[in-house]
Amino acid sequence: MIVVNKDLGSYLEEALDSIVSQNYPNLELIVVDGGSTDNSVDVIRSYEKAIHWWVSESDPGQYHALQKGFEQSSGEIMGWLNSDDKLMPRSLFQIAHVFGTFSEVDWIQGHPMEYTPEGGPLTRISIPWARWSKYRYLTYDFQFIQQESTFWRRTLWEKAGGTLDFEYRVAGDMELWARFFRHAKLYTCLLALGGFRHRSEEQTSKKHRDRYMDEATRIIQRERARYPLWRRISFSCMRFFYFPLGVLFFYDIPILKKFYRNLYRLPHLISYDLDHHKYSFYGRRVIHPPLFWKGKQVRRKPVDPDKS
Repeated sequence: MIVVNKDLGSYLEEALDSIVSQNYPNLELIVVDGGSTDNSVDVIRSYEKAIHWWVSESDPGQYHALQKGFEQSSGEIMGWLNSDDKLMPRSLFQIAHVFGTFSEVDWIQGHPMEYTPEGGPLTRISIPWARWSKYRYLTYDFQFIQQESTFWRRTLWEKAGGTLDFEYRVAGDMELWARFFRHAKLYTCLLALGGFRHRSEEQTSKKHRDRYMDEATRIIQRERARYPLWRRISFSCMRFFYFPLGVLFFYDIPILKKFYRNLYRLPHLISYDLDHHKYSFYGRRVIHPPLFWKGKQVRRKPVDPDKS
């Protein structure tokens, strides 16, 4: 796990604590500080026993710092956290469990989560919208593929080149996702793994939002150019139908949900089967929490993913 920081010592301790306090036995924690002038180094030293490697020195930017950290890592499961964000409790155990259960899964994202400036967890994104595929991505539907809750196998990182692309100053994560999509499906888990903190003070992701959107658009244009003309036309058609079909998908109309899912080739959700205490590609899910029938909450029955 890589944590990058620059002059955010007031948040860094929470970020590190959200990782270290889990007591995950196979943790490889690497901290890369960009030469902070606040109390960041003191915070890092207070967690030094749990840190595999750390450095504090100036660098050209966030993605250079991340690359420096990844080059020092050797773990089989990879991910990173900015120092103002946090992981959810027990998330490292759940991530390892999911990858251990599904050998065919190389890349996962948890249910997108956010934090208030004070660190209170919240979610505003419904699961139907939080399932991405290469085809959704190539129709410019890329927002909320959340870096803070995204993790992947080292083998996928190596297939994608084993490096971040420094051409992109603020959308380097989106560029990495583009290369990941060339090799593997992104699976969404019904798990809260990590979250993005909204800060009251100036934030890079908000200050440079227009640049981020411009870079992300250029990345997708680059990826689309890899396909023949007929396929690029089909992506444009998919984009045209996205909104009307998306509403139907959201409102749980079975036939149309299946059409939408097949059109965009959405992977199955990774769920936790509370009846059998194991992870699976299907399981009971609450669909109308306030609705009860004969004293029981109404749930969707388990569905065979090959027939859904």
